[in-house]
Amino acid sequence: MHLPAIPEHCAPDTALTVLTQENARTSGVVEHEIRALLSSDLSPEDYFEQSLSTKKRKELRRQARRLAEHGELSVDRAETPEAIGAFADTFLALEAQSWKGRAGSSLANDPACARFFRESLLGAAQTGRVEGLSLRLDGEPIAMLATFLTSPGAFSFKTTFDERFARYSPGVLLQKENLDLLQRGEIAWCDSCAAPDHPMIDHFWREQRSVVSRNIAIGGGLRRALGNRLIAFESARHAVPKTTESRS
Repeated sequence: MHLPAIPEHCAPDTALTVLTQENARTSGVVEHEIRALLSSDLSPEDYFEQSLSTKKRKELRRQARRLAEHGELSVDRAETPEAIGAFADTFLALEAQSWKGRAGSSLANDPACARFFRESLLGAAQTGRVEGLSLRLDGEPIAMLATFLTSPGAFSFKTTFDERFARYSPGVLLQKENLDLLQRGEIAWCDSCAAPDHPMIDHFWREQRSVVSRNIAIGGGLRRALGNRLIAFESARHAVPKTTESRS
């Protein structure tokens, strides 16, 4: 049995380990990744100051000033079902204009994926569990981020930006605004859901989350014996390095 993407050392992971031991079942980590996490008691302003170097902060402020020369910059937060519905449609259109659209890999390129995206966001909006964050230039979105809010945590779901303004790093500027998550009392952490060593978010969010996938040997004696050998082989291939994880 394969159980993917379990936060390491969390309550379910610990319970799973205990349960397999009590039932004499072999369990092994066959995949492991460390990804960026936002989790801090600092204010958004202090986190920004401490997270990035003086040089990088200066560059982002310069980019924001240069971007503002093209029009009025504003930040919009969508949370109601009506606002989220409009956010989802605009997001799909903006992403379709990017390299993903040209490569045929944007959500809008697949009607089923586009429908799933809309329905996921609208369903979460019905219970106040999603935020659509947009950086706008003269009212038009140039960077967008959808985040699921599932107290005590949150999950960055999808982000996109207008490539015409890439030189001004609109996605990074939007992440600066996203630090306001630190002020939401019901949210203690936000999982970036990004690939390990992500070139942008790993240099912005300083905390980390360790995520593992486990295999468990099931069935009768022969199947378990075979499963044990496969688990040992895969565990050796994906040896888990020692890491210190922030609270999550």
